[in-house]
Amino acid sequence: MILTPGQTAVVTGGASGVGLALGADMARRGLTVCLLDVEPGPLQAAAAAIGAEAHVCDVGDAATVSRVAEDILARHGRVDLLVNNAGVGGLLGPMWHSPPQDWAWVFGVNVFGVVNGVRAFVPAMIAAGSGHILNIASMAGLTDPPFLATYAASKHAVVGLSESLAAEFAALSLPLGVSVACPGNIRSAIRQADRNRPSPLRAASTAPPDMLARLEAVFDGIMQQRMISAEEAAGRILAGVERGDLHILTHPDMLAPARARLARLQAAFERAG
Repeated sequence: MILTPGQTAVVTGGASGVGLALGADMARRGLTVCLLDVEPGPLQAAAAAIGAEAHVCDVGDAATVSRVAEDILARHGRVDLLVNNAGVGGLLGPMWHSPPQDWAWVFGVNVFGVVNGVRAFVPAMIAAGSGHILNIASMAGLTDPPFLATYAASKHAVVGLSESLAAEFAALSLPLGVSVACPGNIRSAIRQADRNRPSPLRAASTAPPDMLARLEAVFDGIMQQRMISAEEAAGRILAGVERGDLHILTHPDMLAPARARLARLQAAFERAG
């Protein structure tokens, strides 16, 4: 899709990071931007800073997302671009030490947040005969990073459901587009996302403390490598949306792990005949 003044865009997780950067970029282009976020204070400040609407919303709550969608559609009549960006990181550590509460929280936001957004906004796009869905996944959705199983599994799910959604639109000849962005390291507050974890889902890894300390140190070092700003990532992502790309990669210098995974799959294909 081509972004033009007068269009309406909805961005979840819009109070900070790449969500805010995407919203700011589109607001500068003359789009009406509706930011959704679970944190009222930062959300109001972000919306005021870029001239956007603010809608407090927990994307993991289907009823709340539907209510916010109804409000936005009543105000503007249509939504041209839905950006399912809200995401959390979860706990670090071996999978067998990951508590069920962490899986519930991460999948509730990262996966069901996308599902809830699609269910709430796509019917109106179909009725309007146009629209585009942009889901923000991660390079972790194309690779196999150790000690991040909860997060990686959720982002693989986002990639898979995005591909399925695009196939459904094609099978039904619907004039809607889908993109899934898989960025690498971006300056954001995702490592502090636990501040928004609901009390019933609070948990800690059962891994030995010395192991966790070593993993944290290694992970923090990795996160500083090849890092780009949220604004730079947003520009690359929106360029991919305007090209109509299904898969959008923002870090060309971080593709080696994904290529290695593809090579392993290719070898399996060849062994299978």
